[in-house]
Amino acid sequence: MGATGVMAFTQLATGASQASAINDEGDYQKSIFDINARFAEVNAKDAIKRGDKEAIALKKQAKRLIGSQRASLAAQGVDIETGSALDIQEDTAVLAQDDVMTIKNNAWKEALGYRVEAFNFRNQGKFAKLSARNKARNTLLTSGLQALSTSEGGGA
Repeated sequence: MGATGVMAFTQLATGASQASAINDEGDYQKSIFDINARFAEVNAKDAIKRGDKEAIALKKQAKRLIGSQRASLAAQGVDIETGSALDIQEDTAVLAQDDVMTIKNNAWKEALGYRVEAFNFRNQGKFAKLSARNKARNTLLTSGLQALSTSEGGGA
């Protein structure tokens, strides 16, 4: 094998090595994006759990407030089952339910944001892998053409 052959072989070997490194980098980037996507999914689940927990706490607080209203009104000799006294209790319950729905909606929106983030991370990972694969193929093709050119005496 002459100097031209050695040079062509070296170009091919270098191209193959570079292509392998490019593929490895794409795999690494994809794995990082996949990890980030998993963290985003965990954050989404946590947002829902926190929202549920906060909603439960608010419901308990509303029940205590209604109980306190009933006790205060009854202590004043007011019939707590009719009229304004009943209206106050019902208004408190409705307002509390509205707040519970707001808490749950906010938690759902936060979770949705994390799920969209996870989706984007996964797509970025797929794109990084695909991009690396294409770049590696181009590297192999270029090094093969350079080796062919060198072996035919066309220089590099």
